[in-house]
Amino acid sequence: MNNEENTFNPCSNNVRLDFKTWLFLYLTKTVKTEHIPVIKVKNKKTMDVKYSRPNEIYIFKNYEEYRNFFLMYLNEVADHIINLAIYTRGSKGQIVALKGLCEYIIVRKKVQSFYNSITQEQINKIHSKGKLSPLEAVQLWETLDLCVEGSKANLPKKRCKYFDYNCHECLREAASHQLEYEKTNFLLDNSISKEPEITKKLSLF
Repeated sequence: MNNEENTFNPCSNNVRLDFKTWLFLYLTKTVKTEHIPVIKVKNKKTMDVKYSRPNEIYIFKNYEEYRNFFLMYLNEVADHIINLAIYTRGSKGQIVALKGLCEYIIVRKKVQSFYNSITQEQINKIHSKGKLSPLEAVQLWETLDLCVEGSKANLPKKRCKYFDYNCHECLREAASHQLEYEKTNFLLDNSISKEPEITKKLSLF
């Protein structure tokens, strides 16, 4: 794919921005990516961990739609946090946001909310069943030198790139999808049989 196909095209996808904003996005070689329709949801959506190129952008018709995009995933949002993902604004109030940063904010907030919601009563109940809490599972995985994406040969290692090779944060996110874990649920190849698959870490670099 050549550079022209990669860069922002002001005439594509019925994007209606003022010329100055169009030109800025074109000159900075942004790549427009369609976000999912912004609607009211009964159950909050899950944001998959995936690496985005730094120049990928979302375009929202106004700030309200931009804010509601986050509320499809989160119970609450702070404007000063989501404003960090705004790349530029159109003259008619459109919001141009960095796709990767939008998703990063959502993932980090969901993980933080998950761990903050766990009570000591829940932890005691987990222990009474002989199981591990999510943070204890993370500690065990770190002790066993386990990795979500496996060995260096398993490319591309998108999670490593996404978490900037911070294994602890990666494992914290992986463990945030359920409330309890088995203590001895391991296979012979040192992987955890439940999703997400976590295999022996040979090398991160």
